Amino acid sequence: MTAYPELSDITTEQDLSDFFRDIGVILTSSLQPEEVIDRVMKIIGNYFSPKNWSLLLVEEGTNRLKFEIVMGIDADKIRGVYLEQGEGVVGWVCENGKPAVIEDVISDPRFSSRIDNMIGFTTRSIICVPLLNGQNKVIGAIELINKIVPPSSKLMFDTDAKAVIPTDENFTQTDMKILSSIGIFTGVAIENAFLYKKVEELAMVDSLTGINNRYYFNKIMREETEHVKRYGHTMCLLMMDVDDFKNINDIFGHITGDRVLRSIADILRVSVRESDFLARFGGDEFVIVMPEAEESDAFKLAKRIQDMVTRWNTKESVQGLKLNISIGIYEAGLHNIDQILTEADRELYQCKIVKRKPQELRSSEEMRRYIWYTFEDKEDEK
Repeated sequence: MTAYPELSDITTEQDLSDFFRDIGVILTSSLQPEEVIDRVMKIIGNYFSPKNWSLLLVEEGTNRLKFEIVMGIDADKIRGVYLEQGEGVVGWVCENGKPAVIEDVISDPRFSSRIDNMIGFTTRSIICVPLLNGQNKVIGAIELINKIVPPSSKLMFDTDAKAVIPTDENFTQTDMKILSSIGIFTGVAIENAFLYKKVEELAMVDSLTGINNRYYFNKIMREETEHVKRYGHTMCLLMMDVDDFKNINDIFGHITGDRVLRSIADILRVSVRESDFLARFGGDEFVIVMPEAEESDAFKLAKRIQDMVTRWNTKESVQGLKLNISIGIYEAGLHNIDQILTEADRELYQCKIVKRKPQELRSSEEMRRYIWYTFEDKEDEK
């Protein structure tokens, strides 16, 4: 369990030095942005004892500020809210790249009461510092509202109940210096975490088609397989490829072949459900994972895909090129989930046989596939 520094721990310059060292260790021990931000907020809550405190990040393109994390009174009402560029004290801090300590917001023209009015809160004092990345660019801000001195630091007795209660106090210049240092640590840590996350995401994206790749598919399959085993529901896997793709490359060239793959990816992207997972499996093969789905759901999706391929053939102007795809569908549950990839691949192969050589049908299952593809062909001709 992570131990976060507290105000009462710091009594000497060496304590302060140790405090910053501990902050550096805490903030750099994770490369997940959400975890880094969460740790920052806990450090601030322990050390500064504000009534409300928040971390805001600059939105790329608009430069608006989003309340990414909010702690304190009515925090849920503010989380996710945006401030316009330059709005309020935090807007001024981000525009100027300078910290600010305000003892009485009523007398400061930079203060905006919009958020107070939204949640029925009264702001008295503010300390706000910018978050700076490694290039000294402002990427957000940390804002603390209404400092409360806890009973361990300053005592005030209720004469009736004789109970110890916290008291209000203004933020100090020392508070601002310490928070500014935390802001520097935090800005670099958050940027590194976001960069790591971006690299991780790019590692899961196919560079040609822009959809996810096999690495991503393998990750999703592990997760969804565990869900099936834990909850006992079914899932479907669609495996598909482009018919005679090698001939397309040989006859029309690899540039056209790449265009075909991008088009297939676009068709699949707009065909899947929001809950489905799409990936390029390799070469001209694509896969779709349908969590909590039955075979009938997969056939409906396959029909949408085939319909869009038909429309693509009527609109594209590559002389002599007709695009066709084969789709293997397999539903799996608790008893056969470990075979889903092998069986979906087998279904893809069977579908190709059914389409090319209907005279060689040997089973009722093959006949069902043949009827489905025959139906699709007749629908396409209408």
